[in-house]
Formats: sequence, C-alpha cells, structure tokens
Amino acid sequence: MFTQMRDRTATAIRTVLSRIRREEDGIAAVEFAMILPLMLTLYIGTAEMTNAIMASRKETLVARTLSDLIAQQASGVDLVETDLDGIFNAATAIMAPFNPAILKMTITSVEFVANAGAASGTGFDAKPRWTAIRNGSTKRPCAVLTKVNNTDTPAANNMPVGIYGAGSVIVADTSYTYVPNFGSTFMSWDTNGITFSHTTYMRPRNTTLINYKPASVPATSTICAAY
Repeated sequence: MFTQMRDRTATAIRTVLSRIRREEDGIAAVEFAMILPLMLTLYIGTAEMTNAIMASRKETLVARTLSDLIAQQASGVDLVETDLDGIFNAATAIMAPFNPAILKMTITSVEFVANAGAASGTGFDAKPRWTAIRNGSTKRPCAVLTKVNNTDTPAANNMPVGIYGAGSVIVADTSYTYVPNFGSTFMSWDTNGITFSHTTYMRPRNTTLINYKPASVPATSTICAAY
C-alpha cells in the first residue's frame, strides 16, 4: 500500500509540474515586469543626456553670441550700460527653454600692450580694460593676465598665447549647470548637476579697442585703469 501511495504521489507531482511547464498565461506580464526597470532607465537616461547635450550647445552658442555682438561695436562709439544689458538679454534668450537665471556670463575687453619684447613679435602683455558680469559670474581681474598654452583650461586670470597680438580682443566666459529632472541619484549623476563652461575670443570688427563708458559704473562691472 505504501508503494502505491508513493507512486500515486509521484504521479500527481509529475502531472502538476507538467501542467506548470505547459502553462503560458501571465508569462508576458512577468517578462514585462522584469525588463520594465531597464527600459525606464534607458528611456530616462537617453532623455536626460539629450537635454544635457542641448544645454551644453546652447551655452556655447551664448558665449559666441556675446563676444560677436560686442565685437561689432561701431568705431568711435562707446558702449554704455543699456548696450550691455541688451546684449546680455539677447544672449540669454538663446538658452530657452532652460533656466536663464543660472546662466553665468562675463564679457571682458582685453588690450594687448607691447612690452620690451615687442620687437620679436611676441612681447605683449594682456590686461583687461573693462569687465561686466551677470548672474554672479566671475570678473576678470584688472591685472596682467597669465600667458598660457592654447590647450590649457581657460580661467579668469589667463589668456592663451595664440590670441596675443597688437590691438585687443573681446572675451566671453559662460557657465551653466544642468540638473537632470529625473534619475540623478539612481543613475549615479551628481545631484548638484553637470556644469558646462565655455570661453570665446573675438577681435573687434571696426576698431582697435572698444570702450565701455557707463554713466555710473554698476556693481556688475569694473573699469580698469589704462596702461
């Protein structure tokens, strides 16, 4: 009898297992539940990366626009505060639909003045004549800038050697921090965001040196003494 019970139990178990193997109801739902996290991660990651690249490109375009608009100043016409405000506002509009309030911008006119080594064609000192900022950006100092290699990272106190030459240059520095809307922690992104920075250099089109003469110097601007 025991043997018969054992055989019947084994047969019942085999029957149930066989039925489970043949059962296909719910398999699609289970498989979808398993791959859903991966699909969402890929979708969100792709969307956020696309937005980050777009923000970086717009920030670069802002820097180019700032230096280009200032460099077009007419000969013999000084910049005033309303001119700079209009240029900053026009460049800021490029960042849409990203938040323009966190776009940091600096415009600086840097003059190259010949020094004792001018005869060799490399003897120039670079010194800002004026600088203006928006949204808490960093002003360039009223001091001779450090000459660095063209491949060095741009900074407020340096100037790449390839830019040096008689005359002046308009320098635009921009910085924007992109904070992803979703998944910054889940996808191991910095919760403080990703900061993009760009610097452009543009020679004045119509004059050797562009002057900035506001009625009164605002806190966001600095007028440096001439050489």
